[in-house]
Order: sequence, then structure tokens, then C-alpha cells
Amino acid sequence: PYSTASFPLYAEEVPNVNQQPQDSISPSIYMLCQKAKAFNVWIVGGSIPEQDGSSLYNTCVIIDSNGTIVGKHRKIHLFDIDVPGKIKFKESDALSAGTTPTLVQTPWGPIGVGICYDIRFPEYAMLLR
Repeated sequence: PYSTASFPLYAEEVPNVNQQPQDSISPSIYMLCQKAKAFNVWIVGGSIPEQDGSSLYNTCVIIDSNGTIVGKHRKIHLFDIDVPGKIKFKESDALSAGTTPTLVQTPWGPIGVGICYDIRFPEYAMLLR
């Protein structure tokens, strides 16, 4: 479920680029790395709630056909909305914002990575050019 209360319950550690995940610590990322290697495919996997110390992030990993993490993106633009009497949802109540645009080199050319609300901002896409 996508709710701020669920983020801590489902969060896992996400290894950095070129680090190998451990099944007991990063079960989702471990599985994606195994599948990428087994099927000789690249995978853009996410988003996954990431626990890093006391911070939580909405994270996406890019895995090459060898099962290696070649990119890691933490969502930069958190979605907060408050329409009185209608809806209130604030990712910032639970998540920390990433700080770095993500551009991954692939055999087909560079691929810019954004999660959900990140793509709402053309300035972000311009940074990836």
C-alpha cells in the first residue's frame, strides 16, 4: 500500500552502485539483481522504500544484465497535497528528499531516471540532458 504509514514497515536497505545486495537486508533488490542476471536483461526497479540510517527515501535502482546495480535514484520532488475537506497526503511526513539527479549510461545511450512527481518539473529533465 502506498501510504506514509507503510513506508517504514516495508523499507529495506538499498545498496549503492556496484555494491551487491544481501537477501536478508535487501530482499527486493536481491531478487531483481538475480532476475536481471538470470534473464540477461536490464531492470529499472522501483520505487522501493529505502531505509538509510534514520532516513527513508523513495528509491529506484537500475540493474544491468550482469545483475549489477548501475544506478540508484532517490526521489527528489516529494508529493505533498492538502485540499481542505478533500484530501491530505504528505510524502514529506515520512520520506526524505533525494538530492542528486540520476543519469545512467547504458548500451543504448544515457537514461535519465525520475520517480513520479520528479517528472512534473521540466528543470529536472533539463539537468539530465
